[in-house]
Amino acid sequence: MKEPSPSKAGTEPTALIETMRFEPLGGISALEQHLARLENSAKTLGFIYNRHAVRNNLHMACFPLTAPYFIRLVINYNGQIAIEITPPKSVPTQIIECYPLERPCPANDEKLYHALLPRIIKGASSQTDYKNSWLAVDSAGHPTETALGNIFVQRDNQLLTPPLKLGLLPGLLRQTLLSSHRAKEAVLSLQDLKSGFLIGHDLFGLVKAKLLR
Repeated sequence: MKEPSPSKAGTEPTALIETMRFEPLGGISALEQHLARLENSAKTLGFIYNRHAVRNNLHMACFPLTAPYFIRLVINYNGQIAIEITPPKSVPTQIIECYPLERPCPANDEKLYHALLPRIIKGASSQTDYKNSWLAVDSAGHPTETALGNIFVQRDNQLLTPPLKLGLLPGLLRQTLLSSHRAKEAVLSLQDLKSGFLIGHDLFGLVKAKLLR
């Protein structure tokens, strides 16, 4: 399906996005969590959101599927819905290389906490893959997130992840790890990432990454 066109001239970002995984036997993984996050973002940012239309469109898009797929749901300010269905990418097996980029906005910018297109990171490419990614750094030099997911550092038997207050997208895997006490929030530095770190996303779990300087 074609992506909805922006409906507020001169307004950036222009659309909300949720990327989900469909399995033939289980349907869309963590569907309720994805839709709850999407609806909260729509209400917070003033998007028109029709929960019944969203569910109906997802149901119609997934009904003929008989194999695993990635489902990309996009909604613009006027509530127009677009769904893109693509074969799932393989779980990354090589170490993802991340290049630091300055984040141009403060932590109190509401847009940082929602899955928006485009992500507001200075110099960031909208094209990412499982080989490399930008890594956002705030004005104090603290890493916050990557294009592919949240940041985690292994310390002893626990994972450390940047706190939400720094301004980042609260990923579903991040929320699960925090709720199960496998991870806790901690302010990190680029020095903490020098020996390697992990990127987490509910589409592929935790994968290894390294910092490029």
